[in-house]
Amino acid sequence: MKSNFIIVQLITLSRIPMAMIFGITLNVCDWSYGMLLFCLILLGLIELSDLLDGFSARRLNLVSEHGAMLDPYADSVSRLIVFWSMASAQYHSVHYILFLVPLVMALRDVTVAYSRIILTKHNRSVAAKRSGKIKAIVQGVGAFFILLGPVYWPYIGDWTRYLFSWIIIIATAASVVEYAASAISVSMEENLKQKQ
Repeated sequence: MKSNFIIVQLITLSRIPMAMIFGITLNVCDWSYGMLLFCLILLGLIELSDLLDGFSARRLNLVSEHGAMLDPYADSVSRLIVFWSMASAQYHSVHYILFLVPLVMALRDVTVAYSRIILTKHNRSVAAKRSGKIKAIVQGVGAFFILLGPVYWPYIGDWTRYLFSWIIIIATAASVVEYAASAISVSMEENLKQKQ
């Protein structure tokens, strides 16, 4: 049982070193189809680990608040590394995405983290919310389309980097509302109780 718990946690944390390897590869290696394939495989493994850890935890009856906190941490760190890497990497002097993308992601994650602190303080669940899952899907799928940009940019132009950047920015910013609203609601309830 304990070994299964450790395996699930390692699957969760594996996203971070894979994201670091992705970032180094994208920013250090010259662009080639081999480099692209390697980065696509890493992205696929990162997303697969996100699905696999939750599935494994539920299947092995290892769902816990610890896992509910560790999973979004690994998601946030790995996605920030991936998107910062794509914002800093260049293909023929063109960045894959706008630098605003990882900035909005970081601001969203800090706000959600503080919201989770408030929820935890008041014994409320910190599990992922629906808007967070939608954001994760948009970011995950968007990363593949962004990474493939150099393949299709010669045919249609690089305007898609703006399109995907803004789709991800909007989905990311919108996802903070549900978490912040829960934290504000809990805080207001506590203030009302203290005044009574």
